[in-house]
Amino acid sequence: MRVRILEVVNEQPMSPVQFVNEGLAPGYKNKQHALSQVAYHFRVLEKEGCIELVEIHQRRGASEHVYRGRSRVLFTDKEFERMSLEERAQLTRTSIRGLMARTDGAIASGTFDGRTDRHLSWLAMELDERGWKELMTALSGCYGEIDRIRKDAQDRLAGSGDEVIPATVALLGFESPPRPMRY
Repeated sequence: MRVRILEVVNEQPMSPVQFVNEGLAPGYKNKQHALSQVAYHFRVLEKEGCIELVEIHQRRGASEHVYRGRSRVLFTDKEFERMSLEERAQLTRTSIRGLMARTDGAIASGTFDGRTDRHLSWLAMELDERGWKELMTALSGCYGEIDRIRKDAQDRLAGSGDEVIPATVALLGFESPPRPMRY
C-alpha cells in the first residue's frame, strides 16, 4: 500500500480520502475500513519523511490532510537482494498493477496512441548467463539515461513556462515463464 501511495502522491498531491474515493485502495471490506488503513499508511510515510503535508481542508468538522511525495519508490540492488521472495513479489505486483492501470487509462483516453512517435516494443529471447547479465546492465544504463532526461526536463520546465507533457516509461527485463505458461 505504501508503494502505491508513493507512486500516486509523487504525481499529484492527494489526501487519504481522495486516494480511497478514486478506487486506489481496493480489497477492503468497506470504505471506512479502507480509509482507516490508507490513512495509517499515509501517516507512516509522513513520519518517515517520504511524503509531506501541503494542505489541510476543513470538511464537516473534520480535517482532510493533503500530502505530496518527497521521495520515489526505488530500491538499490543490494536492498532488493535482501528482501524475501514474497516481499519482492508484492512490490512487483504493486508496480505492475500501477503500470497496467496507467497504460489502460492512456489507451482509453487516446493519449497512448495520440503521438506517432510513442514507443512500444518487446522481445522474447533465449540467453545464456552472460547474455542475461549484459541485458540487465544495458537496462540499468538505460534507466540512468532516462532519469537524467527526467531531471534535465524538470530543470528546464521550472523556469520556462513550456507545456508539460506527462510521460510514462517502463523498462522490464525478467525471466520468462515456463513454456506452458507463456501464452
